[in-house]
Amino acid sequence: MLKVFEIMKIGSIEDVRESCRLLGINDLSDSDAQFILDEVTKYVFDTKNNKSGKKTFDLNLDYKYYFVDFLRLGINLNKDDISWWEFDSILEGIFLDENSTLSKMMSYRLYEKPPKNPKQQELNEHKFRMKMKAKYALPIEETSNDALGKLWNYLEKKAGGSKE
Repeated sequence: MLKVFEIMKIGSIEDVRESCRLLGINDLSDSDAQFILDEVTKYVFDTKNNKSGKKTFDLNLDYKYYFVDFLRLGINLNKDDISWWEFDSILEGIFLDENSTLSKMMSYRLYEKPPKNPKQQELNEHKFRMKMKAKYALPIEETSNDALGKLWNYLEKKAGGSKE
């Protein structure tokens, strides 16, 4: 699975096609394939989820943490070949599991000294909960972004939910 990101670093159109093939994405124009790979790359590598806007997760540097969590689930990322979609779903679950190695490491990385004022602490907790509420909210049904619509239609067809 991580082969995709090594290939994507090169960036030629052949690399785009190979990355799509490894991700299980077929039958797209080169421009649509490039768009999807760009979005996947932004999603994976632009992980800035704290107040300072600093990157808090790196797919390559944090491999040693989530590798252990995948092993606990019976998946050896060095040997087993899983799709991007499986990897992404499992990794999201690992992020949410308070007992995972990755979550523990992230809690250390994101630690902030609690304020002395209980009202401020309550406000900080509320802001955090609202941020998580927005992050995990169900998607809005209608979108005006044509490229996002193309991506959604493609994924819907792959999942077998096409209305055609």
